[in-house]
Amino acid sequence: MEGTENRKSKILGATPLHVSEEGAALLVGAIVEKGFQDNQQTRPSSNPRPSVLSFPVARHRSHGPHWAPKVGNFKVNNDDGDFCLDGEEDFNLNDLAADLANPIQRKEKRSLDFRRWQGILKDDGSFLRGKESNLNPLRVSSKVNEISCHNIGAQIYDMEEKLCHTSYNNCEGEQFTANDMSPSLLNDTPENIKYPLQMATDDKFLDATQIDGSSLESHIDAENRARLLKMSADEIAEAQAEIMAKLSPDLIKSLKRRSQEREKKLKFSLSDTATGGEAVSGQQAENSSNSSVNFGCSNSHKPEKEIPGDKPSSKENKVIQDMDKKNHCLWNAWSKRVERVKNLRFSLDGNIMGSNITDDTGNTLSQNGYSADTVSERDFLRTEGDPGAAGYTIMEAVVLTRSVVSGQRTLALHLIAAVLDRAICCLCQNKFSFTSDSAGTHALDDWEAIWAFALGPGPELALSLRMSLDDNHNSVILACAKAIQCALSYDMNEIIFDISENASTHSKYVFTAPVLRSRPDINSGFLRGGFWKYSAKPSNIDFIGEELGDEPGDERTIQDDLVVARQDIAAGLIRMGILPRICYLMETDPSAPLEECLISILIAIARHSPTCAAAVMNCEKLVQTVANRFTLKEHMEINPCKIKSVKLIKVLACSEKKSCSTFIKNGIFRQMTWHLYRNPCSLDQLIKSGKEASKYLSALLVEQWRFWKVCIRYGYCISDFSDLLASVCIWLRVPNVELLIENDVMSEFFSITKEIYLLLDVLAGRLPNFYSVMHETLENSTQDTESFSWSHIGPITDHALEWIRVKTIPYVSKFFGLQAKDGGYRSLQDPEVNSLLQVISSVLSMLSSVLKAVIPVDTTGLSNGNLPWIPDFVPKIGLEIIRNGYMGFFGESNINDSVLEKLFHLRLKNRQEIAIYSTCCLQGLIQVVASIDKLIQHANLKSHALSKYSILSRDDKVLAEGILKSSMVEVRDTLTTLMTLINNECQSMHHIEVFGRGGPAPGVGVGWGASGGGYWSLKTLLVQQDTRLLTHLLEVSEISTARDSLDADEMGCLTQRINCALAAGLIVGPVNSSVFYKLLNFMFQVPVLKHLDFSIRQFLCLRKGFKPLGWNYEEQDYLLFANVLAAHFKNRWLGVKNKLKAKKETNHFSHKTKKGGHCLETIHEDVDLPNMIIQESTSLIMEWAYQRLHLPAHWFLSAISTFNLEKNTSPNASSNSIEVTKGGLFFLLCIEAIPTFSTSEAFSPVKSVPVVWKLHALSVVLLFGMNVLEDEKSRDIYESLQKVYGEILDEKFVSNLSDNLVVNPLKFESDIHENYSTFIETLVGQFAAESYGDIIFGRQVAIYLNRSVETSVRHTTWNALSNARVLELLPPLDQCLTKYESYLEPVEDDERILEAYVKSWVSGALDKAATRNSAAFSLVLHHLSCFIFQLSGHMLSLRNKLVKFLLRDYSRKQQHEGMLVKLIQYKKHAMTMSDLDSPLSISGIEKRLQLLKEICQGASSLMVVVEKLESCLLR
Repeated sequence: MEGTENRKSKILGATPLHVSEEGAALLVGAIVEKGFQDNQQTRPSSNPRPSVLSFPVARHRSHGPHWAPKVGNFKVNNDDGDFCLDGEEDFNLNDLAADLANPIQRKEKRSLDFRRWQGILKDDGSFLRGKESNLNPLRVSSKVNEISCHNIGAQIYDMEEKLCHTSYNNCEGEQFTANDMSPSLLNDTPENIKYPLQMATDDKFLDATQIDGSSLESHIDAENRARLLKMSADEIAEAQAEIMAKLSPDLIKSLKRRSQEREKKLKFSLSDTATGGEAVSGQQAENSSNSSVNFGCSNSHKPEKEIPGDKPSSKENKVIQDMDKKNHCLWNAWSKRVERVKNLRFSLDGNIMGSNITDDTGNTLSQNGYSADTVSERDFLRTEGDPGAAGYTIMEAVVLTRSVVSGQRTLALHLIAAVLDRAICCLCQNKFSFTSDSAGTHALDDWEAIWAFALGPGPELALSLRMSLDDNHNSVILACAKAIQCALSYDMNEIIFDISENASTHSKYVFTAPVLRSRPDINSGFLRGGFWKYSAKPSNIDFIGEELGDEPGDERTIQDDLVVARQDIAAGLIRMGILPRICYLMETDPSAPLEECLISILIAIARHSPTCAAAVMNCEKLVQTVANRFTLKEHMEINPCKIKSVKLIKVLACSEKKSCSTFIKNGIFRQMTWHLYRNPCSLDQLIKSGKEASKYLSALLVEQWRFWKVCIRYGYCISDFSDLLASVCIWLRVPNVELLIENDVMSEFFSITKEIYLLLDVLAGRLPNFYSVMHETLENSTQDTESFSWSHIGPITDHALEWIRVKTIPYVSKFFGLQAKDGGYRSLQDPEVNSLLQVISSVLSMLSSVLKAVIPVDTTGLSNGNLPWIPDFVPKIGLEIIRNGYMGFFGESNINDSVLEKLFHLRLKNRQEIAIYSTCCLQGLIQVVASIDKLIQHANLKSHALSKYSILSRDDKVLAEGILKSSMVEVRDTLTTLMTLINNECQSMHHIEVFGRGGPAPGVGVGWGASGGGYWSLKTLLVQQDTRLLTHLLEVSEISTARDSLDADEMGCLTQRINCALAAGLIVGPVNSSVFYKLLNFMFQVPVLKHLDFSIRQFLCLRKGFKPLGWNYEEQDYLLFANVLAAHFKNRWLGVKNKLKAKKETNHFSHKTKKGGHCLETIHEDVDLPNMIIQESTSLIMEWAYQRLHLPAHWFLSAISTFNLEKNTSPNASSNSIEVTKGGLFFLLCIEAIPTFSTSEAFSPVKSVPVVWKLHALSVVLLFGMNVLEDEKSRDIYESLQKVYGEILDEKFVSNLSDNLVVNPLKFESDIHENYSTFIETLVGQFAAESYGDIIFGRQVAIYLNRSVETSVRHTTWNALSNARVLELLPPLDQCLTKYESYLEPVEDDERILEAYVKSWVSGALDKAATRNSAAFSLVLHHLSCFIFQLSGHMLSLRNKLVKFLLRDYSRKQQHEGMLVKLIQYKKHAMTMSDLDSPLSISGIEKRLQLLKEICQGASSLMVVVEKLESCLLR
């Protein structure tokens, strides 16, 4: 080129392209297509030569084929810039570009390491704390022209790679970026100038990245490393200063601060223990132990000076590594299962086809050698016309979603949807096979791991799906919508919700957002079962509508979106802006399948959390668009889109009362329910419409009635019901069942009937009390809600009674076995049985609500306690139940079983869905009968219509005496069988929480990924229905109050009920808090506590070594215990966390985390505050977060484990806390005695709690001081509990003897809390300050010195006692909690503890302990004597050191002569405590003295001491 050139900076690694004047004329102002020319060429062109075989399958453009036309002898001269064309016949500039073009080199991904996911599972967003800027120093360094700047940029790049690799292995969900590099790289101080050179010459650092000469990055890396080796310290400092000048001061401060935080955290924090008994602690402990190695390069490679005595011994390291070994193995096993999924290949229908192989470098290859990045090339080379025959891995499918050809994108999305759908279905069905062989473990059908991997951090599925939804091909958008629907597990979640809504007992539902437990704290006694919190903080979802800030790092990044998606896939999609995209697609008149998928996605998002429901509501035009499309066209046609549209509006109304009010005010309610106001549909019209049309009509009407039911629950639209009463009656009557079955529309008709009765059930709940209508009317006049009128109840109950008369309904009477003859009716199929049971359940539930509204609230104002009159429908209902054989009465021989027995048989024998509905029928039946009995008892029978009959019939007598009383035998049998069933269910259901979460995957609802569905399963739903039935049966069961003591059978029955109530408490979920409330009311009744007190006294009399209680509780004591314990457990476990931030941000998308900032907000650790209150909710859907259910197994220990450490605690609160503790000790001993009176080998929730938790709870009591032990009654109870747990430990010790003393440790530190040493120090401080040598307090402290306790805990306890100089306050060894052998065997071999023993000896801390025969001196005497005189082959240097310490101490302190003499004379094999003082034989003493002389190694000063001992011992 001629003339002056404005040369730009050279881009390293790029080849300059020089163009001639003729070539430039062709380039300027023209658009050149690949392989084509605009102008007709005069010269003939050569035919293109494809580099690969073409195949009509979508692929990415970077994968080829690359056209390579013949260019001749084409050369590029880098010096003069001229083209050299020798013998070229066909020349154009496209050929030049084609020859220079290379495929895009994708960044090589590291092999998948799921230890990173452990941190993500535990992550609460803290990794984004302090995020000041997203400015990447690599981008700055890449713009630097000079070589030195390139070198420093490469240095930063290498450091970033190394930090990121380390973060996968060691950080708890925190990801290092270039912003996290060490400030030493940016500091130009002299001591840091040498660091880059040292880093470059470090062999480990050079080996970290292998040089690949074929890539541009490798060339740059090699050049940078070579240049670094040649640079001097001054040149490096100059380059660093140049980079510093280009970075903003705020960014530099941010980098330095974050690096300091990382180093401080890694240095001082031991890994956190996973909450809820979940097993991440082992993995974290291992990672923390390696953190100093991985991150040490940030400051210096020089090892720190080792401090003597601070380095743990090899034995201690082994104990730490073995701590929580079981939990550590669980996490490792899970990680391997998930990591194995990345090699699985799937067919297009979602089935597993095989597994990939791995090459020498660790990259995953398919069976024909292609990786995920080259799967498109593999498809091009396929010759048999089936590109998917070899299958695809999940990673390959995700890569293919970003292809440039729509066909391949569609194929990949269909495969993803098929895999997700099959995975979630198989996961819920527990289809899992895990086999192991000698070559390794293989599990090709581990769908639980497949689901977790697909939604995990590896594939980044959420980002790919969100990008695909922006596609411009309809087929791709539809496939993407189906994949998102599967990822949100919409279908499986809707099955659970539909069954829950059909079960009339559910008044609320639960949001589906993934949650995790908050960590336990000292105020809760380290008990598990903390408050749940969202995996992704709600404020991190909000970004739409915010203005980007001007400061660095204020903009939202894709990485932030990915982080949120890893925590919660639905939250990640919301953050990525899926709602505006769905709104746009809905406005463009989508196809019916696409519209159905989009509405399904919106339903799944609305069920996620209040934040996501508000996001749907606040998305501009979205809800109104859905409503408009419902009535826009095809007015009379019913399709799935309309059904789901109503469901969406209903879910949004459930989520917030304000949303429901908005729908009513703006007309959306009438718009979505207009079908209910048109002419009523008759049975003939339903039959004539056909099967499919009747199915759609039924589903639409059901959703519309449910929508109306939601409004009624809020108190809206109640008065409008009178307008629809005439049209409703057609569905309330009993239809011609034979005609329905003949036309196959029984399920459709019954589903509408069921839903209307459920609506009436809600309306009945808003009835004013029958006997105080005027009073209630005056009160409600001031409210903004409406009430239902009693004038409508008459015809409704008449229709309901038709359903109660099951003997007169064809098919139904045969189903219940109530007719003598067959009648020629066929048996009902399962779907028909389901629909029938739903109708009966809804009818009984509605009648129960009506009867409850009749029962007077206060009977004190009634004349003689009797009602003046009762409505006629009350005895009618009772008589129909008696006449139709619902109950079996005592003394009557019935040929056929009662309806109650038939329903319970269905519960026991049938599949889960039928079992759920039959259990609901049983609940409704028990409630109706109980309400009728209560009303009849309060009625004045003399004025009642029954008195006009001179002779009462059998039915009238049963009604007058009480239906339950007449059928109590059948009710008790049902209760006994149900209790056995619940005990078995509680025992068989494994702990669903996984690693402190509801499930291991970040999906929603069933998508939590727990085995079998976890909390979101029909099994859990069925068990919770059983607990509801249990509470109803316990309420109607009689407890004898006539006498204080019960006989053996009665006592066994009572203890069985208490035991079952404890087991049922472990099953209840968030929507069943009322069940746990009723269980507490049952257990803490004064009569129950009286009988349990009697059981304690019998228990103590039957146990050897227990002294009987010499005192009795008074009536006021039982009443006090009942009140304080019930209040405590309700507040502790049923209290809802008071949200720290006000819920004033109704529009979440206008919220800013900081001024101009949009960084992800940190999820701060929740603390279990003691003053939790239950707030009135404005939503019909409960949040799983901010509450505690499900309960941990040791929930009953909270009464003695919870205390308040706040300074400003009132005296009344402290006094009440002490009373709770006293009552908790009493209740704990009561339930510990329950197995003694159990008549069967039933599951015991108390016995299933490890003894380590119970001993810890007893220790927590003593943190109060001596207040509890000063009370005589509580002291005796406490001592009895100590003996009970001591016997358990003794049994374990005896079993260990048969196993050659393989100790099963009491793992206080790993099971309770990793910082348990702090608790020990506090306990010992209290012991030293207040105990004055109290033997019960001393026993509790001494248990931590037992050989079955972890080494670290024993070492901490001994040091605390020694430093406080209270070793002498410990009781003698034979008066401790367990047998003295368990303190002595096996012989101590831990270096730190042995040194601590000698230190206490030398310091004089053992002087008083030796004179008082304390357990401390007995331990030292035994373990030191055995270690010194019976050691063989190992740890000789430690033995010699300890002996020399003891001899030197004796030379300085003559008062220790007696102690040293006892040490030499001690005999190991002493079977009783009296044998410990018996002297050793003379020959034995001589051998030991000779050993001491050998240890002295001729040292004259020590030999003099040994000779002095010899003269003392042998004289």
